[in-house]
Parts: sequence; structure tokens; C-alpha cells
Amino acid sequence: MDTKGWSEIKDNFYGQKGTERRDELEKNFEFLQNLNSDNKIRVNTKIRKVWNQRAEIHAAKKEHQVGDLNSKLYNKSWWGYIKPLLPKNNHGRILEAGCGTGRWAELLAPMGFDLVLSDISSNMLAKAKKFAEEKGYVKNLCFEELDVCDLHSLQSESFDMVISTGEPISMCSDPMKAISEYCRVVRPGGYVICDSGNRYRKAYDNFHLFPSEQVLKILETGEYEGRDGITVHLLGPTELTEIFTDQKMELLTLAGIMPMFSFPPDKRLTKALENESTYQAMVTISKKYAQRPEIVSLSSRLLVVAQKPF
Repeated sequence: MDTKGWSEIKDNFYGQKGTERRDELEKNFEFLQNLNSDNKIRVNTKIRKVWNQRAEIHAAKKEHQVGDLNSKLYNKSWWGYIKPLLPKNNHGRILEAGCGTGRWAELLAPMGFDLVLSDISSNMLAKAKKFAEEKGYVKNLCFEELDVCDLHSLQSESFDMVISTGEPISMCSDPMKAISEYCRVVRPGGYVICDSGNRYRKAYDNFHLFPSEQVLKILETGEYEGRDGITVHLLGPTELTEIFTDQKMELLTLAGIMPMFSFPPDKRLTKALENESTYQAMVTISKKYAQRPEIVSLSSRLLVVAQKPF
């Protein structure tokens, strides 16, 4: 249909004023779509720049984390949820989304799993690849430069497990979109395991460090401006449950990761881990209490394990 024909139909149906109003609404809608698209591009450009700049620091931490008790406790806590759900016979395809320099490939690739490591930062992926080459397990890995909110190059229902550690869903532009992408690419019977910052614990910690009206914004919106000007999106236990339920996923676990610790970790508390009794107490808390609703609400980081039904 030509433009003139469409114009005549609108005039007949809406009248001249109605048609003008319709045209105005269509232009506004198109403007908002373009505005949202432009804003997303700006946000992702900023996020990519920040993580590209941090890649060197994260790579250095990875090289020396053997003696880092905070990282040791964090990884030990996470592994307790990952290991029991790994595909049997060590055959399967796993996505580490928002992988950074690659947290889990060093454990999973030598076990025989095929891994896709995705991240919005090309520098992070380069560090992950270099580390894997040096350790000799790079042949089991594939690298994809992708925003967690848009895993367009990954086929639906193509992974046995999706792991997303270190709060990529809180650091991205749209947590709900990221979670929907995780749920899209996992196979029926497969698992999504990810973590998010807890808005309620963050509001508490933030007020104690910087008492101001910002605490109300964190509670009401779940957002605050983090380092380097990135907007951090925090979720609560109820929100996480509802998001995964809306995605038709079965929520198996909701737990606090290192529930006694703030994030970023307090140096005094990290120092306390050097005491073996204190460290073992934290391990016990992670195993025995981390899934209790009261402890979940207190935790800085919330871990979710969800399964896609067959």
C-alpha cells in the first residue's frame, strides 16, 4: 500500500485530528525506541571500557589468588553448588557468562567439559585465553565477546549448565534480560547458577559507610552508582525468585555466598580469615546456614540455582 492510501484510511477512520494525533504518537514511539537503543549502546560502551581497563588487575589477581583466602572461600562456597550438578561422566557443554578472566575453566576443562567463555570485554577474554594456553587446557574452550543481555550467537537450549559468577547480572544494563538469556540457552534439565548483589544488604552497608538519603534510593530502585560510574542493579531474594519463576524455571536453591561479608569485602574481615578457626567457621556457615531465609536476607551476594523443566 502506498503512503497516500494509508493516509486516506487513517483520515477516514480517525478523522483529520485523530490522524494527526496518531502520527504524533507513532513519531514519539519511534523516538523512544531510538532513545532506548542509543542509551543501551552508551551504557554498554561504558561497561566495556571499564572492564577492558580492569582486565590487567583481574589477571594479576588470578595469578596470585592461591594465597588469597577471600577468593579461596568464595570459590569453595560456589563449587559446593556447582559440583553436584555437573553432567555425568564429565561430558557436557557449559557456558561461563560474564567470565572475566575465566574463573571455572581451570577446573572444568581438564575434567573433560567443553566450555564457552563469554564476556563483554575483549581484554578480559584475551587474558582468559592466555591463561588457558599457559595451563594447557585451551583446546576445550571457545571464546565469545558478548553482552550477557544479548547472547545472540549462542543457540537456544544448547548448554547443560550456565554459570555466571561475580554478579554479571548486577553489573549489566538489564538484569532481567540477562537472566532470560541464561534461561534461553540452557537445555531442558540443565541448570542456571548465578549470583546477584542484594539490595537490602547493600542499603544497610552503604548507610553505615556513607549515611545519606541514597539509602532510600537503593531500597526503592535497587540501583546505585558504583566504581567508575557504572550503575549497579541489585535484586532482593523475592525479586530473584519471581524472575526465575516468570522464566518457567524451577528454583532449586537460593543462598547467601559468604553471608558474613560485605562486598567489596572489608579488609578487616578478610584479614580475619588468616586465623584457621575463623576460616573454618566461615566454611561451616556456608555449608550449614547459607540457605536459611534469615541468612539469605543478610547476605551481600545472593546465589540462585534454577533448573529448566523437561
